[in-house]
Amino acid sequence: MPLFNFRHVAVLSRLTGIINRALRWMPAMALAAALTTLAGCGVLRIGYNSAVDLGYYWLDSYVDFDKAQSRRVKAELNTIHRWHRKEELPRMAELLVQAQTLVLQSPDGARLCALYDGVLQRSQALAKQAVPAAATIIPSLKPEQLATLTQAYEKSNRKMLGEWRDAYSKGMDLRTLKSLERLEDLYGDLSAEQRNVFKARMSENGFDEQKYQYELRSRQQAVLQAFGHLRGADAATAEATLGELNKLFYESADPAYRQHHEQVLAKTCHAFAALHAQTNAAQRGHMLKRLKDYENELRSLMFQKTD
Repeated sequence: MPLFNFRHVAVLSRLTGIINRALRWMPAMALAAALTTLAGCGVLRIGYNSAVDLGYYWLDSYVDFDKAQSRRVKAELNTIHRWHRKEELPRMAELLVQAQTLVLQSPDGARLCALYDGVLQRSQALAKQAVPAAATIIPSLKPEQLATLTQAYEKSNRKMLGEWRDAYSKGMDLRTLKSLERLEDLYGDLSAEQRNVFKARMSENGFDEQKYQYELRSRQQAVLQAFGHLRGADAATAEATLGELNKLFYESADPAYRQHHEQVLAKTCHAFAALHAQTNAAQRGHMLKRLKDYENELRSLMFQKTD
């Protein structure tokens, strides 16, 4: 799974944040689980239709756009949003259909990882679509805006470290805690035994927080360095640089970390499969209904008129 999404390049909106937040933590059921970060279908609709405004304010909090930049960013976000509604919502809905077919089965880790790969491809498609837009904006960033971005990264890192500490105080790592929160929204209440099965499997996946933190900061530094070099660059140069930077967020430049990541991902998929095998008919029915509701909501969003 990507360490963190291309949103850290400060060019993407939250229009697929309903997916991408969970991509940090979860394989396989990431799409469905991410959707549960919004309270219900009505909230999903409001969040998606407001994605441009929400995305702009989120991005602005990272770099503090000037007036000219603000106009350009909003225009680019509107373009990406229209593309996403037309091209990506149908693909997202089909992923939910695939997830539904697995609910009443007992898929192994490999099948769940295959579904996760489909989710990851949607995240990559959005990032790729955003690169040309980013190339028109990033070269105009001023030194003080890059300093603001640096501070935003530092604040985010401190917050994340606090979240990790809180999770450890509850006897698990943050990935496990976040996953369980989303899984309980999908399945309904999990028993103590089911939770313990999942926690035990997750604890065996070899995840190394120190490696994760080092990789995170390395990628942040790559962003800051690239943005600094692109000041005043032409769009073609910026697009080529950002295209390469985009790849970094989905495949580490460090071969050892890539190997570590793949091993952790495979074992995490097996942890999800182990939990699913322990669920009962009522829990699977609860998940099936949730997934179907989200699919219906996405299909409804496809046909809403845009500006």
